[in-house]
Amino acid sequence: MLKYLITSLLLLCLSSVAFSQIQLNLLDGRQIKLESYVFHSDQGYMDYSYMNKKDKVKNTYAELDDVYSININGKDSVIYKQMFEEEYALDEMNRIVLARQYAHQEYNPWWAYATGMIVGCGSMFLPMNGMTKLVFPLVYTAGIAFASPTNSFIRKRHEIEVNDEMFVYGYKSTGRKKIFKNSTLGVLGGIFASGIIWTTLYFSTAE
Repeated sequence: MLKYLITSLLLLCLSSVAFSQIQLNLLDGRQIKLESYVFHSDQGYMDYSYMNKKDKVKNTYAELDDVYSININGKDSVIYKQMFEEEYALDEMNRIVLARQYAHQEYNPWWAYATGMIVGCGSMFLPMNGMTKLVFPLVYTAGIAFASPTNSFIRKRHEIEVNDEMFVYGYKSTGRKKIFKNSTLGVLGGIFASGIIWTTLYFSTAE
């Protein structure tokens, strides 16, 4: 509650005002261009609307604990506050969020999807019963959850920042999530593809 009291004045100044360019910066690195927003500082959340990929306005909300800043016409108003000693200081969180934003924009682990597809599809053709075949995709998915972008990958794009522990941590944390997501989608896609192949082979053999 103390965090919300400290930021209440700032939030009241920002709330319910229409601006031409508003961007919400979340702690996980996502950046969302807003159509409108309203802070509910006493309840610890904000409502906002944005245009989705289909050019339709979508309404949703975010917990204030997940918000780093609001950028209005190029001016950043930081919402994040370090309330306890074990939390990241503002300067540290700034570098972490910046790294996560870069990772969202430039890191695309396509190989994770391709590998997951191979594992998911290939395991279904092993000479085992149905349930046992699922062990390999599950083990692969559990193992890949620990994979993250390498320091050499980060160095190629951020030669100076690679020496910053907070920046590297932020970049790898987002990269790890993207690898896991792509791997999971690949595995599921591979299992689905194997089902199509098995069905095709079954009917072609029956003929």
